[in-house]
Amino acid sequence: MQEVIRVAVCDDIKEDRNALIKILSDYLDKNNLYVEIDEFPSGEAFLASDTTRYQLVFMDIFMDKLNGMETAKKLIRDNNKVQIVFASTSIDFAAEAFTIEALHYIVKPIEETQVYGVLDKFFDSFYSIKTIEVKVGRMEESIYISDILYIEAKGKKTIIHMKYGTLEASQSLSEMSQIVPQGEFCMPIRWALVSMREITSMPTNVLKLSDQTEIPISRGKREEIKRVFADFRWAQMRRRMRGR
Repeated sequence: MQEVIRVAVCDDIKEDRNALIKILSDYLDKNNLYVEIDEFPSGEAFLASDTTRYQLVFMDIFMDKLNGMETAKKLIRDNNKVQIVFASTSIDFAAEAFTIEALHYIVKPIEETQVYGVLDKFFDSFYSIKTIEVKVGRMEESIYISDILYIEAKGKKTIIHMKYGTLEASQSLSEMSQIVPQGEFCMPIRWALVSMREITSMPTNVLKLSDQTEIPISRGKREEIKRVFADFRWAQMRRRMRGR
């Protein structure tokens, strides 16, 4: 089962939470991403939840009782892989924020361009270090998604074609389609799942990959694949333009 990305928004001001969640939701819609977002009105409420569930947390600093900085320090004791984005009306805590390797520090009022830039950075880094677990015989092996070129059906098994070689997995192509990230792979033909990051060009009836492999596109799927790939490339272009 594909891992769901979960984001937490922790802020004691409801209006600020709502504004940030609206920006997050708009970004996810524009980039065709599925993420679960939870909101918390205090550091205490957040720490009382299962904080190991979250990959990204937006944390207000000035909150009653337990402030955001103290909340974050407690958080990373249980979840040292989480990415934290601090938000504050002041820059006074900026230096301290980066001592705990915060992903970013946003000065309120929060603007869309700030959040979009942070999300671009998060999703790019998340993809580059993200792994999936595949069954190889009786063992499980972790592979980086960024290493995958395409996945080929082989009966009830699959051959994973990677930048450094191939791997035979026990899962079917249908099972693999549930493991790889939504919006990152497409199925141009019934026997192949292709990483859209590795597509270099798309002539009429094939996908050309970075290693020069050509994957045919079924006649009935050409318009669908053309649209999906165009949406993917446009999302990448928007990220690069925002990063300038």
